[in-house]
Amino acid sequence: MSEATLWALFVIVLINTVFVAGLTVGLFLISRKLDELAQKMDPLAARATEILGRVERITEEVQRRGEQILDQTSTLVDNVSRKVDTTTAIAEEAISQPLIGAASLVAGISRGVQAYRQQGFEKGDSG
Repeated sequence: MSEATLWALFVIVLINTVFVAGLTVGLFLISRKLDELAQKMDPLAARATEILGRVERITEEVQRRGEQILDQTSTLVDNVSRKVDTTTAIAEEAISQPLIGAASLVAGISRGVQAYRQQGFEKGDSG
């Protein structure tokens, strides 16, 4: 091998060595930055987990209270419906009984007037 070939090989090995050293330094710097980010992210992740836990508890409480309100509303609607039905029945009875009596009275008077007229016509016809 000639001296130029040895120098060329030396230069190639030197360049490869510098390249590998550069990659090593770059990877080391990236590793340090990732460690720093991980240290910053751990408290944030813990805080986010805590906040999500609180949100879940609040959501459960809101759901529970919403169900209570719906149950109370359903009970109230049932009570009001029963009272309306009762009031309607009382009103129907209070109104219909006098109307039935009045209708019966009017019918009786009408029948009496018809009977009176009938007798009057019969007496007038025969007399």
